[in-house]
Amino acid sequence: MEILRVRSSLAALLALGLTGCAISESENRRTLNALDAHATPSSAAARWAVTPLALPVSLVAAVGDMVVVHPICSIDDAWADTVDALWTSRGETRFRRAVLLPLAAIATPFVFTGDLGARALFPIDPNDRLAP
Repeated sequence: MEILRVRSSLAALLALGLTGCAISESENRRTLNALDAHATPSSAAARWAVTPLALPVSLVAAVGDMVVVHPICSIDDAWADTVDALWTSRGETRFRRAVLLPLAAIATPFVFTGDLGARALFPIDPNDRLAP
């Protein structure tokens, strides 16, 4: 009985966590959106006919978006956040920047990895300064 309670609690936590997932936002599902735009039949009968094939294909596209495409597309935003947090001068003296340089170099991979993980998991808005 205890195992069932633990499993149901874990399932509830997983469901709660997925409601705030990055893939719940439409702009983070690039592959699935392209599949919907280019491979969806126009008539209802044709949509019903391709459903046995469309469900597994769309599941693979959603997993691909979640595991590969969205994290890769978040790399530039994570790098911009890292540069802004650690490498952008905010009026410090040259001496202070020189003293903090080794610490920023050590912290860069940790900040970048943490930011990339957060952007891959949660719907964080992209950086506006990267847009042309």
